[in-house]
Amino acid sequence: DSRPRTFLIGCIGVSGKTKWDVLDGVVRRLFKEYIIHVDPVSQLGLNSDSVLGYSIGEIKRTNSAETPELLPCGYLVGENNTISVTIKGICENSLDCLVFESLIPKPILQRYISLLMEHRRIILSGPSGTGKTYLANRLSEYMVLREGRELADGIIATFNVDHKSSKELRQYLSNLADQCNSENNAVDMPLVIILDNLHHVSSLGEIFNGLLNCKYHKCPYIIGTMNQATSSTPNLQLHHNFRWVLCANHTEPVKGFLGRFLRRKLIETEISGRMRNAELVKIIDWIPKVWQHLNKFLEAHSSSDVTIGPRLFLSCPIDVDGSRVWFTDLWNYSIIPYLLEAVREGLQLYGRRAPWEDPAKWVMDTYPWAATPQHHEWPPLLQLRPEDVGFDGYSLSREGSTSKQVPVSDAEGDPLMNMLMRLQEAANYSSPQSYDSDSNSNSHHDDILDSSLESTL
Repeated sequence: DSRPRTFLIGCIGVSGKTKWDVLDGVVRRLFKEYIIHVDPVSQLGLNSDSVLGYSIGEIKRTNSAETPELLPCGYLVGENNTISVTIKGICENSLDCLVFESLIPKPILQRYISLLMEHRRIILSGPSGTGKTYLANRLSEYMVLREGRELADGIIATFNVDHKSSKELRQYLSNLADQCNSENNAVDMPLVIILDNLHHVSSLGEIFNGLLNCKYHKCPYIIGTMNQATSSTPNLQLHHNFRWVLCANHTEPVKGFLGRFLRRKLIETEISGRMRNAELVKIIDWIPKVWQHLNKFLEAHSSSDVTIGPRLFLSCPIDVDGSRVWFTDLWNYSIIPYLLEAVREGLQLYGRRAPWEDPAKWVMDTYPWAATPQHHEWPPLLQLRPEDVGFDGYSLSREGSTSKQVPVSDAEGDPLMNMLMRLQEAANYSSPQSYDSDSNSNSHHDDILDSSLESTL
């Protein structure tokens, strides 16, 4: 849906004496306060100048508009009690509206658009659930509108890649190259092509070879998404002019997205209900910390490839009891089964790399929901014990005799010894059953998360 979304940003009082210039200032100040609440770190790169104007009923108020006949209160009558604020967008040659809707900071979005303008081909790479497909769709819509075209059917083509469709994709891109090179431009080509889930393709270079001889500026923009970078990354960049955009959980725009998204939901709830709940504020502040805590645990015992994207937490209900039920279900039926599988695999692939600490301990120590008389009725949060993942087994050699263990403090102080120990463990325990590629491993993890998530939500 390409229509602009509407968001509640605040409440203001308009008296019978409020003048237009006063209201102009109040609206802009309210917008600025709103973005400070949503993004305390960088305000998304927006400010009060991002506001193009506002409307009350049929009156549209901009900097250049003449002062209406009546005072503002004369137009706020009956059920007409809403002021609609408009943010600068395509018509003003501005990214501000897209920044505001997508919650992606302006400098980052500017870089993505610049890469697309210059190279016409980008691949968004990162773990599952980091918003790559959403970003691909929003960038596509922006490029279409920027070229002065309408978002009509066929202007953006989306190809969902799976294990079986490599041949069809190669054929599709080859036909596209023929159309680009054809003198007959009567054939309606898409302006942007989205290639979703390119990690399912075994040889990316081979897939894109058909585009090598394509007339470059007649070729559509191409935006691909994939779960991790592959060995063909340099080749694609060199021969096919693709530019890589990393969507990692530990860097922006993904890192701060969950907090911004939940704070925006919280503000809407507070404005609609005309009340602020301190416990709810605490919960919404805590959820992104849990997400980061889990990803640190996964990186310690496996790798960043299997970290969890913010998508899993976006459905958090904005009410105290509802969020507790939601989190308990999510933890017990989605997160713990996923951690179990990911850490088992991480131990097989990398050996034992960090001391064990139950991920549930920090969660229970910082638990934001207040105890109630019925607290004992809530199901407890499941814990993850080292024996659940076979953690202690990785300090033993295959023969069952104890391998030489360096005390943790010594090992940490001696990087070379630490590396040798890891190599020794990896050699001892590289099992034929372990996954032979990250892409298999990732898709397996995604299946666990997605299936358990479906049952939860």
